[in-house]
Amino acid sequence: MKQVRAVRTRRLILEAAADEFDRHGYAGTPLTCVTKSADISMGALTFHFPTKPDLADAVESSGIQLAQHVTGCVAELTVSPLAKARSLTLSIARLLEECTMVRAAARLTRERSIHSAWTNAWLTYMTELLNRAHEEGRLRSEVIPAAFAESVQFLITGIEEYVRCTAPDADGDSTAVRRAARTWDLLLYGAMPSD
Repeated sequence: MKQVRAVRTRRLILEAAADEFDRHGYAGTPLTCVTKSADISMGALTFHFPTKPDLADAVESSGIQLAQHVTGCVAELTVSPLAKARSLTLSIARLLEECTMVRAAARLTRERSIHSAWTNAWLTYMTELLNRAHEEGRLRSEVIPAAFAESVQFLITGIEEYVRCTAPDADGDSTAVRRAARTWDLLLYGAMPSD
């Protein structure tokens, strides 16, 4: 019974921390805000996460795992590399829109890491897909796949901020994903060979 309670408390702490880190960033989130949000004592928090960096690492790791899972699901699709790249872009946009843990991981990676751990969870595969599409002649010869992937990274970073700063759509429509799809299609239009 104690183990079940400990798992539940740990999950509650991670969810509260993700919400705080997403809204206020690493520097703007004191541990007291997390304890208040999770409605737990400081002792309970430090039992599971002795320091603020430990807590941030756990939130970041959870968000990265979610991005890696989505990337793995896209990799299993039996479609062209460009279709996979589009699907990956929209899947990451949807994750950012729907999952506070992922948004927090993205922000934490940017604010406190010299390595782009969250971005690397999907960007490496995106670059690989664009390289394959280029080799197949589905992109103009002068298009540099890494530069295209960098443009997608900027798009995703913009989506992250858009979601953080915009109220949810009243009709439940996925505005961020719709915007990501339109921007992806424009990027692709400029990169495709004119036959």
